This record gives sequence, C-alpha cells and structure tokens, in this order.
Amino acid sequence: MQVLTMTQTDSRGLPASRKEARASWLREAVMNHGPLHVRDAAESLDVSEMTVRRDVRENPEMLQFLGGHIVLSQDAVRRAPYDLSDAAEVHQDAKRAASDACLSLLEPEATIFVDCGTTLPHLIHAIPPDWEMTVICYALNIADLVVRKPNIKLVLLGGVYHPATASFYPVEEDGTFDAYALNLAFMSAAGVDTTLGVTCTTFRESALKRQAMRRAARSVLVTDRSKFGTVRPARFAGLGDFSYVATEDGLIPPSEIAVDGSRLDRS
Repeated sequence: MQVLTMTQTDSRGLPASRKEARASWLREAVMNHGPLHVRDAAESLDVSEMTVRRDVRENPEMLQFLGGHIVLSQDAVRRAPYDLSDAAEVHQDAKRAASDACLSLLEPEATIFVDCGTTLPHLIHAIPPDWEMTVICYALNIADLVVRKPNIKLVLLGGVYHPATASFYPVEEDGTFDAYALNLAFMSAAGVDTTLGVTCTTFRESALKRQAMRRAARSVLVTDRSKFGTVRPARFAGLGDFSYVATEDGLIPPSEIAVDGSRLDRS
C-alpha cells in the first residue's frame, strides 16, 4: 500500500491540502486493495481514527463506512441507517465499563457467544491476550477483533451480510449452535424496558439472539443505561431471562434493576 505524501496535487494540478491528500489516499487504497479498516487507515496515515472517520464523512461521493471498514460509495449496497462507526463513539466510557464488569465471569477455556453492536467490542479488547477460549459470533466488528487474538478460536456463523447491523444472518437454519455448549452468552440490545422486555431492531437478529441464549448455561445482558426506557420492534427476551445485567454500574441481578437501569436501593 502506498505511503501518503503531501506533494499530491488536485484536479487542477495544484498542491492538495492535507485533508484532500488523505481523502485521495483513502480512495486509492480502497480501489487498489479493497475494504480498509478504520484502524489500519489511521495507522497508515499517522492520524487518529476520529480524523479518518471525519475524512470519510466529508467525502460521501467517494467513500463510506460498511461496518468498521471504509469502502467506495458505489460498492456499498446501501448506506446503513445504523452506522456502527458513529454509534461506537457514543457513550464509549459507559460501554467500556459495562464490558469490563463482565470480566469476573470469564475463565480460560470457556466457550462464549458474543453478540453484535458497539458495546461488546470492548469485551473482546479486555480479554487477556494469553487466554485460550472459543468465541462464537456473527458480527463483522466482533470477528475482526477476535482474529487479532491468536489464542482465541473464532467460530463465525455464516450467511448473508446485512450492512444495517454489520452482521451475517443464515439463509436457512444454521446448525452451528447444535455442536456447541456455551458457558456464557453476552448479549447486546437496542432497547431495554422493565415491562416490555429486551429488544433489538431486526427480527433476523432477535432469532439468533434467542438461539444463542437457549444454548448458554448463563446469559448476560451487556448495555449502558442510555438504552433503558427504549423499545425496539423485535423482542428477544425478558430481563428475568438473564443471570446478570452488566451496566456502567457493574453486574446487577435483574431483580435489582430499576426502570432507568440503575441499581435499586434496598436500604
């Protein structure tokens, strides 16, 4: 992959600005090498990931996001209504804290399911690099992080890629879960309501979530408190179906969760 130089010129033959040069480099890199991860682009350009994301957003006619990757605009099937790159920047500290709260439940050699979204990547980051375990997932951003940890066995559920959630959903019934007994299923959600239950945006996603929870000895809902009070179309569980709810306040039994996601005061 070529190295960025600041001597590139624009269409008029004039020296390009640094921003224009980066956008041009990104377009050429994707054209020559295919989808480019935001992290790799930032390292190559020696800038922050936030700068790369801004460059992509400011050039929608050339580039756009697909999951955590940069692609040419004409190569994307459609622009996702839920952009993971945007969502990943929201409530980052709370999402990280919720994921860190789950570490006490993890053990080496475990087989776990890790759901989609922008909260659970923090869990993958937090797994010690020397641990050997098996991770089953169906989301591109989760798989991309797991393969960077050589001691973890990755099982990626196959199917058709759906940009809206950056996930793979089976065309027909997937028998992968039948071959595995899960110690833990770490689940994400788009909405949590103490009365109506735990919901997500698509029914394909909710079906996979229910399947994973049925195969798990214990299921943990990992979410920040901003999701509480929100209801999405596809219900996949009630709060009582989880062993714990992990929020920025730590691990909380479902019976001790208040309507706003805080821990009930029993005093």
